[in-house]
Amino acid sequence: MRRASLLVVLLIATTVTTNFGLQQVKAITIQATSPVNFTIIADVEAWNSTVLGCTSGTPNCNPTVTEFRSVAFTAQVNWGDCCTHDFAIYTAGSSSADVSPFNNCTTTNPSGCLARSSSVSSTTTPRTLSFSPTIPRDDFTGTGTYEYFCEFHPNSMHGKFKLYKNPDIDNNGVVNIVDVATVAFSFGATPTSSNWNVVTDLDNNGVVNILDVALDAFYFGQPI
Repeated sequence: MRRASLLVVLLIATTVTTNFGLQQVKAITIQATSPVNFTIIADVEAWNSTVLGCTSGTPNCNPTVTEFRSVAFTAQVNWGDCCTHDFAIYTAGSSSADVSPFNNCTTTNPSGCLARSSSVSSTTTPRTLSFSPTIPRDDFTGTGTYEYFCEFHPNSMHGKFKLYKNPDIDNNGVVNIVDVATVAFSFGATPTSSNWNVVTDLDNNGVVNILDVALDAFYFGQPI
């Protein structure tokens, strides 16, 4: 019975992923080697503006970037225009008024700058910033959020990270059938259910549903 239920859930997950376009939105120039490595172009109009010819607020400018709790990611920051830039990660809800290159950045800062790259300009090589998210917490309040800014141009260069729990449930470095099956076996569970497993509630909403299964299935075979 459980095996049949698993097959049904996996079939539904595949359908959802295929037909409804569950996508990781990456801040890319074209290339992205894995879900946890991306490249973004610094331009005063908006992040990625020089590559995509867009202006602030249009698709792919200042993109929302999907990452995972406790999984370190690396952002490569390429220079794209006339000015000096950096790439800084701030806590959720930070506004451009809170942003300054003179802020103290620390991963334990509860309200403000968490990390920043070195400055990038026409005279420098691309800069990188590695960071390991600590959210979402197991509080069932939904996906986590970080803000990212250029601290020199925070009004036009501002995007968001959307944080899920790690789809690599068994932490072996790749999303495989064990991970998808683990989520599927908790399908329908809530915190009071006998089959509840908090790590399978990938979107942190207090129930393991088809979106959790589909999210895990979407990353099947990818290194995390």
